[in-house]
Amino acid sequence: MGTIFDSESGMMWHPKVLRTRGVICILILFALQTIGCTTGKPPPELFSRAELTLRTAAEARADELAPMDLQRARDKFDAAKKAMAAGKYDEARRLAEVAQVEAELAEAKADAEITRMAADGLRQRVDALRQDIERSATRGSSAASAKE
Repeated sequence: MGTIFDSESGMMWHPKVLRTRGVICILILFALQTIGCTTGKPPPELFSRAELTLRTAAEARADELAPMDLQRARDKFDAAKKAMAAGKYDEARRLAEVAQVEAELAEAKADAEITRMAADGLRQRVDALRQDIERSATRGSSAASAKE
């Protein structure tokens, strides 16, 4: 490979130099992007969403129907607030996100349990109606055979 002549600057460049400079530029850009993404404070709406999800889960009876899941979510949220106060922003962001997901899980489990209980109640009513119908049918057939 030969050298490259830049007619505007009047400089000659060797391909290895160009390649090395290109790699260095890419590495610097990558490092700046990584630093920029990880050192900033988590957005306040992240904590607001996590807190709202915790409240929604509690309103969905997760305290009663999925207490361990909801407690884990609360513990993670408390840890996220402590990490935020200590300036550990990456950890705070991660813990707030985990708290939100765990609260959503607690709410989903509570909703599933409520649905299961409703289905059990309906099943019991259907069984009771079925028994009443069978008794009525038995009484009706025995009364009809007694008349004959």
